[in-house]
Amino acid sequence: MNGETASNVNEVKVSAWYAVGVRQAFSAWTDPAKIAVWFGPESYRAEVLEMEVKIGGRWRFKMISESGEVSHHHGRYLAIEPDKFLSFTWESEEDADLTEGRETRVSVHFRAESGGSRVTLVHERLPSLKAKHALEFGWSSGIPKLRRLLEGRRHV
Repeated sequence: MNGETASNVNEVKVSAWYAVGVRQAFSAWTDPAKIAVWFGPESYRAEVLEMEVKIGGRWRFKMISESGEVSHHHGRYLAIEPDKFLSFTWESEEDADLTEGRETRVSVHFRAESGGSRVTLVHERLPSLKAKHALEFGWSSGIPKLRRLLEGRRHV
C-alpha cells in the first residue's frame, strides 16, 4: 500500500496494487497461515492466536518485535464478501495509545485492476493523532511483506 492517507485525523487509508488476482489477495487476509507470514510492520512477526473468519467470529493476534516486545490485538468480523470486502473491529491490548480501550474498525476492499488487484484499507474511529501515526506506520510498513508473499518471493 502506498501510504496514501485520508485527511481525517480519525482514520488511516492505505492502498496498493498487487500482481495477483483478487482471490489470492483476499486469501492473504483470511488464511491464518498467510497472516502469520505477512501481518505487521517489517520488524515484527505475528502469531495467530484465534481467527474465525465469519460474521461475528473473533480474531486475536500476538505481535512480536525484533527486540522481543509483545503486543496483542483482537476484534470480531463485521462483514465478509469473499474476494470483495472484509470488515472487522480492532482493539489493542498493551498498546493503550493505539485504541485507548475503544473499538476501532478496519475495512478492506479488493478490486480487480489492470491485470492484478487493488487492495484499499481504511482503519477508522481512531482516538488520536498519535494513534493515526502509529497505525499508518504499521499498515504501510507491513505492505512490503504482503507484496512479497503474494508475488511469491522467498524473503518475507
